Amino acid sequence: IEGDLTTQQDVRLALYHLYAFGRGDSDLSIAPMGLSLQTPYNGHIFWDTELWMFPPLLLFNQDIARSLVNYRSDRLAPAKRRAINYGYDGAMFPWESDDTGEEATPPFALTGPFEHHITADIAIAFWNYYRVTKDKKWLEEKGYAVIKEIADFWVSRVTENTDGSYSINNVVGANEFAPNVNDNAFTNGAAITALKYAVKASEALGLQPDPKWWKVAEKIRILRFEDGTTREHSGYNGEIIKQADVNLLSYPLSIVNEEQSILKDLEYYEPKLSKDGPAMGKSIFAVLYARQGDVDNAYRLFKESYVPNQQAPFGALSEVATSNFSYFATGAGGMLQTVLFGFAGLDFSDEGIVQNNPILPKEWKSLTVKGVGPEKKDYHIE
Repeated sequence: IEGDLTTQQDVRLALYHLYAFGRGDSDLSIAPMGLSLQTPYNGHIFWDTELWMFPPLLLFNQDIARSLVNYRSDRLAPAKRRAINYGYDGAMFPWESDDTGEEATPPFALTGPFEHHITADIAIAFWNYYRVTKDKKWLEEKGYAVIKEIADFWVSRVTENTDGSYSINNVVGANEFAPNVNDNAFTNGAAITALKYAVKASEALGLQPDPKWWKVAEKIRILRFEDGTTREHSGYNGEIIKQADVNLLSYPLSIVNEEQSILKDLEYYEPKLSKDGPAMGKSIFAVLYARQGDVDNAYRLFKESYVPNQQAPFGALSEVATSNFSYFATGAGGMLQTVLFGFAGLDFSDEGIVQNNPILPKEWKSLTVKGVGPEKKDYHIE
């Protein structure tokens, strides 16, 4: 980053930690606190990997990215047993996965039994890995089985309504301040995305997708208020939220993708973010503002997403600004996504990695991103 040495150092420190916490030949994943002090998460694996750390690593280092997805495919069997225990089909991955792939959430936390979007998040990461690498052998041998079982889970997890639509009831969403809700925006959106990706994965291998996958995906509800703002869940009425939830439907899911709707959701939910929420929440808002061309709000939220969480003397990130548990690798993943998928305009597509509408803060003279994708492309933005 030319013209902003401090931010350049911050970004390189974040990337350094993601590299330090992963290894390409390990088939292991990365915990929220990496290899550092594990309190309070005990080295367990959450959605933090698939949604927050995985995308930057997939851009730069497909070997480490492969280890992260292989960690899940190697633990498919316990996920299938867990689905059976809950009365569902397919595979249901744990909210906190230990080294055996079993659920390790402390029994006092509702996230373990109810935060089901993790299962969709894994399928999304799997398909993105294939989209970037085009590794059909991996898809045949490891990836497709996981994606298929996840799609079967969501078909069994939905409830059909009288109007023919589908609801996903009794979940904890990304906003963990709202437990046991119906039709949570991000859970529903992630399930829709996972089901549609299962169809694409089948077609990539020349297989016939289950017609239920597309049918259910097309009819899962996304709720809205009367003015068109996306409603976080069926009982949501403006309460403070722990972190981004609705806004994840715009990035990375691209379900809410019209500019007017994206901005409406941004303006509604940003004031509702808790000041005690985790670092990565504002990263999503920053990415979305950058993609809408509002570079001032993007840069403001980019800085707010991590600077208050830096711990002396080296700038290690804590999960929230009021704690000193570090290093919070999830927050590193979030701030890197703002640079890469916001300012640099990079994105995953069925054609691989693409670039759309990069934009730079006035504080930066230029941004150079090197070694992107299997082709190791460089991007330079003035």
